[in-house]
Amino acid sequence: MARNKAKLARGLAALVLLLGNLSLAAPVMADIDTGNQPVQQTQVQNRQATDSSSSQQSTSSDQTGQQAQAPQQTPTTNENVQQTDNQSAHKIAAGIKNGSINNQALVNHVYQHIDQTNGQLNNVIYTDPQNAQKQVNDLQKTPADNKPFYGVPILIKGLGQSYKGYPNTNGLPYLKGNTYHFTNSFIKKLQDMGFVIVGQTNYPELGLINITNSNLNGVAHNPWNLDHNTGGSSGGAVASVAAGIVPIATGNDAGGSLRIPASWTGVIGLKPTQGLITGDSMTPSVVNFADTRDITDTATLLQGLMNPRHAQQLLQPMPTNLKQVKIAYSLVSPVGTPVSQDAKNAVLKAVAFLRAQGFNVVEQNSPVDGVKMMQTYYLGALDDGSVANYLAQQKLHRNLTADDVTNGNVSPMTYALYEASRKAPRSVSQQFRNELNLVNQQMTAFHQQYPIYLTPTTATTAPLNSDPAYLPEYVAKMMKIKDLPFNQQMQLIYDSWLHGLSKTPFTQLANLSGDPALSLPIYVSAAGLPLGVQLEGGKGDDFLLLALGKLFEDNHQFIFLNQYRQQQKDQKNNSQQQKDTINNGTRTSSHSEAPTAQTPATGTPASAGSQTVATGVSRMTNDQTSTSAKATTTPQKLATTQEKPLLHQNSLKHVHTQVQTSKGGQSTLPQTGNNSIVLTMASGVILLTLIICGTEVELRKKF
Repeated sequence: MARNKAKLARGLAALVLLLGNLSLAAPVMADIDTGNQPVQQTQVQNRQATDSSSSQQSTSSDQTGQQAQAPQQTPTTNENVQQTDNQSAHKIAAGIKNGSINNQALVNHVYQHIDQTNGQLNNVIYTDPQNAQKQVNDLQKTPADNKPFYGVPILIKGLGQSYKGYPNTNGLPYLKGNTYHFTNSFIKKLQDMGFVIVGQTNYPELGLINITNSNLNGVAHNPWNLDHNTGGSSGGAVASVAAGIVPIATGNDAGGSLRIPASWTGVIGLKPTQGLITGDSMTPSVVNFADTRDITDTATLLQGLMNPRHAQQLLQPMPTNLKQVKIAYSLVSPVGTPVSQDAKNAVLKAVAFLRAQGFNVVEQNSPVDGVKMMQTYYLGALDDGSVANYLAQQKLHRNLTADDVTNGNVSPMTYALYEASRKAPRSVSQQFRNELNLVNQQMTAFHQQYPIYLTPTTATTAPLNSDPAYLPEYVAKMMKIKDLPFNQQMQLIYDSWLHGLSKTPFTQLANLSGDPALSLPIYVSAAGLPLGVQLEGGKGDDFLLLALGKLFEDNHQFIFLNQYRQQQKDQKNNSQQQKDTINNGTRTSSHSEAPTAQTPATGTPASAGSQTVATGVSRMTNDQTSTSAKATTTPQKLATTQEKPLLHQNSLKHVHTQVQTSKGGQSTLPQTGNNSIVLTMASGVILLTLIICGTEVELRKKF
C-alpha cells in the first residue's frame, strides 16, 4: 500500500511538472542517448579542428550576439544548438536571427556530428572548418534581411558544384589533388541566401550510376541500414539530410540523381524544370538543386535559386482549385522490368490519400517507349567517356585502356563509354536530339490531359552495398568492348546497365522531357527501408508539385528516419509497459481480499506493421519528438513564420493557399500507423496517460 501511495505521488508530481511546462514534454518522448555515442574521427580531408578554434568559437559567440541583425531574445545554449538536428532550415535561420542560436556554435556542432557519424556513413568526403569560420564572420557583417537561410550550414555535392579551394576530381583517382579555382553561380546563390558551406558530399565516379560507390571515395552507407546503399549519384547528400546532420544538402540530377537517393533514404528530392535554376542549360542535361526534409525549405530554396529570366519564361500559373488537377498513376516499369510490391504499395498508398482528398486519380501509363528512350539516354552518356579520357590525357598523358579498369583508375562503364565514343557516327547527335523532341512532344500532350504523373520513385528499396553496379559477366565483356562494332557496343552498354536500371527505371523520363519531378518520403517497408513516390508535372509546374507535396506534409504522410525510430522505440516501450502493468496488476490481485477485473494498460501507438528497427547510425537527437510535433504545423502557422521571402506568384505563399483550399479549410489527419507519433499533438491535444494503481487516467490539456 505504501508503494502504491509513493507511486501515485510521483505520478502526480510528474503530471504537475508536465502541465506547468509543456516544453519539458518533448525530451520525455525523445531519444536522448547521444551522450553515450563514441566520438569517431572522420576520414575527410582538411579536418583541422584545433584548440585555437575552440577559443575562436567562444569569441565568435560573443560577436554574434553583438552583430546579429535581429534583437537577441533568448540566450544561446548548447541545448539550442543540439536541437537543430532534424529541424527545418528556415526554423534554424529564425533562431540564428533572434539570437537563440549562435551560428558559429552551430557550425561547430555540425562538424562534431560529422565526426561522430562519418566513420559509419562515409557521406562527407571533404570539410574545411577554417573556410566555414570565415564565411560565418563575413556573414555577421551583412544584414540578415532577405537571407532566408541566414547562418544555416549546408553540404554541397562534390561533383559539378564549383567552390573555390574545394576538391575537383569528378570521382576519378588520377585527378586526386585537383581543386576548383572559382566559385560558380549556383554556389554564389546559396551564399546570397545566407548558407554557410561546411563541406562536400560523396558521389560515384562521374555521377554515372544510381548508387554511391567509387574507387576514389568508397561506399556511402544508408543511415536507415548501414548494409544498404544510399543511392546515387547524390548519395552523400541524402545521407547527410536523413541522418539530421544538415537540413539541406545540394546535388544534381541528370537521370534521377536527386530523386533516387531521396527515395532510398526517406527525404524530399526535387528535380526542377530544366533551365529554371541559375547556371543550368535549357537543353535537357544536368539540373542542380538539393535534397531536403521540409516543403517550405524546398520552395524557398527554389525561389532563391531560380534564373529570373528563365523563370518568367517557364513557370506556369497555379490552378485555382488544386483538387481539379487530374492525376495519372502507373505501377509498370517503362523498360519492362519487375516492380516490387513495396513500390506498388507506396503508389497505392498515395493514390488512396489523394482520392480521399478529392482528387481524380486514374491508372494510365506514359506514352513514351521506355526502352528506346533509355537507348537514346545512353547515347548522351558517351560524352562522359570522352571527358574521362580527355582528363586522362591531361594527367596521365595517354588514352584510357582496359588496364585502367584493372588498376582502379576508372570504372568499367567509364572505359566502355570512352571506347564507344570513339566509334560513334556523326548521326548520333541528331538521333539524340530527335528522341528528345519526341519525348517532349509526347509528355507535353500527356500533361495536357494529366497534369500530374504519379509513379514509384524507385522500383525497389535500397540495394545492399554488396550488390554490384554491374554484374561480373558484363564487366568481363566491357573489358573487351574495344573490339566490337558501335551498335554492339551500345547494346552491351544497355545490357550492362540494366541490372541497375531495373531498380530505378522511373526517373529518367523527367530528365529527357525536361519536366519537374518530386520524390516524397511516404512509405517504409516491412524491412524498415524507405521508398518514395514520384510526382512528375509539366514544364514550369514546379510549384504545383510543391503544393501537392505540402498537402502530403500537412497531413503527416512523410516518414523521416528520426520519426520512424522514435515510433519504433515508443512501440517497444509501450509493449514493455503493458507487460509490466499486467504483471503488477496480477501481483496486486493475488494479494487482494476481493479480486477485481484487470484494467487495460495504456494503449500502444499505432503499429508500423511488421516494420523492424533499421540498424543504421544509432545517434539520435534531442529534437526527435519536437520534429515530429512540428511536422503537424498548420499552413497558417507556416505562413506566419519569421521568414517571409518575396516569392513568385506561384511560390510557397500560393502553395499554402492551394493546399488550404483543397482541404476546404480543414486539416484532415488520416490516422495511419506510421503517423502515430504526432496524432495527438496534431489534433491540438496533448494526451498524458498515467498508470496509477493499475487504473488508466487520461488528462488532456489544450495548447
